[in-house]
Amino acid sequence: MNEQDNIQSRIQRIAISATIRTADTLTDIIQNVTVVSIVGLAASAAGYFMFFNWLSHQDQIALLRYLPAIVSIVGFMYAIYKAVPVIEDFWGLKRTRINTSHPLCTYIAIAMWLIFINSFFFAFGFQIENGVPFHEMLYNFFGRYGNDTNHYINIARQWYQNSQDDYKFKIVFFPFYAILIRIMYFVSPSYMFAAYAVSTIFAFAAGVMLYKLAMLITNPKEARLAVKFMFIFPSAFFLFMPMTESLFLFLSVAVVYYAIKAKYIQVFIFGVMAALTRSVGVLLFIPAACEIINQMRISYKNVISQSSDAASLRFMARIRLGLSRSELLKFTSLLAFPLGIGIYLLINYMVYGNATQFMIFQYEHWGQSMYFFWNTVTYLSIGITNFNTGIVLGLFIPGVIVIFLTLGVIIYGANKIRPSLTLYAMAYFIFAFGPTWLMSGPRYAMVIFPLAFAAAKLAGTKKGYNLGLTIAYLVMFALYFNELIRNNFVF
Repeated sequence: MNEQDNIQSRIQRIAISATIRTADTLTDIIQNVTVVSIVGLAASAAGYFMFFNWLSHQDQIALLRYLPAIVSIVGFMYAIYKAVPVIEDFWGLKRTRINTSHPLCTYIAIAMWLIFINSFFFAFGFQIENGVPFHEMLYNFFGRYGNDTNHYINIARQWYQNSQDDYKFKIVFFPFYAILIRIMYFVSPSYMFAAYAVSTIFAFAAGVMLYKLAMLITNPKEARLAVKFMFIFPSAFFLFMPMTESLFLFLSVAVVYYAIKAKYIQVFIFGVMAALTRSVGVLLFIPAACEIINQMRISYKNVISQSSDAASLRFMARIRLGLSRSELLKFTSLLAFPLGIGIYLLINYMVYGNATQFMIFQYEHWGQSMYFFWNTVTYLSIGITNFNTGIVLGLFIPGVIVIFLTLGVIIYGANKIRPSLTLYAMAYFIFAFGPTWLMSGPRYAMVIFPLAFAAAKLAGTKKGYNLGLTIAYLVMFALYFNELIRNNFVF
């Protein structure tokens, strides 16, 4: 047998093994599948497809105008879900049973929510015309809004430039997302499609990583709730837009996950990438350092407990612990965050001859400099009565609501979730809501993933709390998404 035959045989064995494992996994999740359940699933899918097709060809772009229609189709699909097991019992069939505690069920739910939200992007935002390529429809929708998508696409195309026009201001946008767009462009029909693909991939990956982190630090029920509240946060639709939110959420959760798992090489890699994605990425130093200090405390305690009572042995144990290779690796991983910021400052210096040029442009062009978050909530509150309806509904009211919502959830979770997550949320709150002209507060808040853990804690105490918080989040989600569709200063 030649080498080619060996390779083909190996590929066949891998394919067969993967097929068997997939079948076993599906058997663990779904048991006693009946024709009734298959027909019910097909009917739900067909109903939603017909609804989406109808919605896509309506004239007026406004989510709230069609909210009753949306509620009606979701209600009908839920009725099918409730009726299937009763019909199975009526006909004497074994019920289709789904092991909802299996991680794959959570991943499927994340993918379904991603499809659900994107369908509304398509229905309300796209000009659906025969013969128009999909990537052009993407640009027609995302390109017309006043968000940062076009800035990142321009960086992906031409990198940073010291020009005399407005292009020079693009240095304020960090480079890693644009780098990924550039890489994805090689297999995409356009830069907008590449940006959309990067965000979509990392939106799903962020959900998977959040669930893995939740399973590491809490129980399965709260883990699923945390994922739910992350994705229905009032501004969570930004995760599915071609912007940095989904990428940054994935990287930040990954840093904390691997810090808890004591995998410091991964902490370093994801830490550098997070610091190159958003300026707040450097704040991930806080939870990573907290976890390292906690692990050192436990290690020191274990070493001391295994030593004799002699003071000299205790002293030597400290020395061995402090100089061990593993401890050095722990602290080396924390260099990722200043390294990431350092690379960005170096880019500033190479392009403009000033490492902090981005701060100058942020102040000159956007009127932003760091100040106090209580100042931010003050001018946002005052702006509610001093500006036109569009900017009030899209910018000022959501900004005030999300600040107090974030603060309230942080207060509730302060003594209930992992301390490293609480400290990170508090630091992020100070930094993200401190700019003197805050336009994207709700977008910044939705990547504070510790909020999802605090919300899960609250929802897990009583069934009524879960239902009430879910409804409140979804109502705010719908109202804010409606302002995005109406192009009312949602950045």
